Amino acid sequence: MLTLIGAVHAALGTVIWVTKDQDAELSFWFTAFGVAAITLGVSVIEVERARGYVTAPILAAIAVLTGFGLAFEPVSGFIIVLVPVAVGIRGWISR
Repeated sequence: MLTLIGAVHAALGTVIWVTKDQDAELSFWFTAFGVAAITLGVSVIEVERARGYVTAPILAAIAVLTGFGLAFEPVSGFIIVLVPVAVGIRGWISR
């Protein structure tokens, strides 16, 4: 899910940059967050494959990132990141 969110952000950031529809700063941050989310998503996938669940420090880091995003942009896509956090917490608890 994080990888998908990152791919969508990276693609949207590129589209915003190409069409010059918004400020260059917006396209930069969309693309930068997209690349970071893809990297984090792939890392989470690898940890989950190796251990069978996502570890608590990773879940905490994602939750803090999401909380930070929601604090500054309450009406934003950061709320979507709560879905993989919830799924990860459920998997971690049931291990």
